[in-house]
Amino acid sequence: MGNWRRKTIIGFLALLSMIAVLAGCGTDEEQAGELTLVNEQGEEVTLSNKDRATILFHFTEVG
Repeated sequence: MGNWRRKTIIGFLALLSMIAVLAGCGTDEEQAGELTLVNEQGEEVTLSNKDRATILFHFTEVG
């Protein structure tokens, strides 16, 4: 009886994990493809040009 209960619990946790992954992969129609970042002056910059590739560099201060 204990083995059946353990398999049921593991199956239920696996199902919950799959649902969580699929929910995280969903996108809103309004935000699809847009990326907003903050530049060094604290201003928000939106990257919406989808025709060209964009390379982003992230520098951190040391010391």
